[in-house]
Amino acid sequence: MGIQSENALCDAFKLIEICNISEASEMLKDALTINLDDESIVFAIKCCGFWIDTLNSIPSLSSFEQGETLLNQWKQFVFITGKKSEKYERTIYSFKKGIFSLALECYSKAADEKDSRLKSEILRKTGLCYKKLGSYEVALNFLKEANGTLSGQAAIVAEVADCYALCGETKNAKMLFKEAFYIDAKKIDFFFLDSPMIKALINKVEEIGYTGEALQEWVAVYGVILEVFTVKRLLRAQEVIRLRQEIFARESEMKDPGSNKEVIKPRLLNLYFWLIDYYISSKEKSSSISEVMLKMKILDPEIHNLYRFGNL
Repeated sequence: MGIQSENALCDAFKLIEICNISEASEMLKDALTINLDDESIVFAIKCCGFWIDTLNSIPSLSSFEQGETLLNQWKQFVFITGKKSEKYERTIYSFKKGIFSLALECYSKAADEKDSRLKSEILRKTGLCYKKLGSYEVALNFLKEANGTLSGQAAIVAEVADCYALCGETKNAKMLFKEAFYIDAKKIDFFFLDSPMIKALINKVEEIGYTGEALQEWVAVYGVILEVFTVKRLLRAQEVIRLRQEIFARESEMKDPGSNKEVIKPRLLNLYFWLIDYYISSKEKSSSISEVMLKMKILDPEIHNLYRFGNL
């Protein structure tokens, strides 16, 4: 890359980082007339084209909808750029800074929402934007507020856990990731989770061969098996009642020939883990634990053996 090309890219990056993407695109096109074969400039121009179309489409939307569109389009952008994102890391960084800064502005404008569910989602997305911009402690404050506004939401709890992990608070991260996957694994958006702890676990389960909704449920299982989700909490009496009720419901579903066993099976295994943890913490008689272990062995002998030798 020549000096002129490098200078043009640096200037364009500054514009992209404040979301002045149209001007950046024109600057890059001018630079390309001098360096027709510069792949870095060509790639940056294509990226600008993607985002110019998106930015032109959102002015008529509400502030919240604009933020949602930007985050959804970011997923598409990452998918389209694929492995090239590793080669052009500086370019991707500039777009990430620009797009998430703009999304943050959109969510901030929508922050006076009164409906608790929508307010909680706005706070969550605000925290997510700060996290993507590297402000982990600020992100954590917004995510905690989101959880306080509407507690017990798996998506929020997972984001709080992710921020704790990025802040180096591993114990809290492990406990809350375990909690989030217990609440509702399918509601957790893996795409926006950034901490090495959870990404390594997800990658490991993907390597085993799981995808889609089954992947989300199996991450909960292997989080225990691989000793990532090691921090436990005591269940309240009402929670134990609900846990047993769900176990009964999932066991009945497993007997139904038309049920989605690929998803129900890992969910049931995770429920067994929680019940065993409760029995151990409450010093329940060993026969109760043995009964659950037998159910686990019948359901999945391999997981049973991995769990037995690693946890009991």
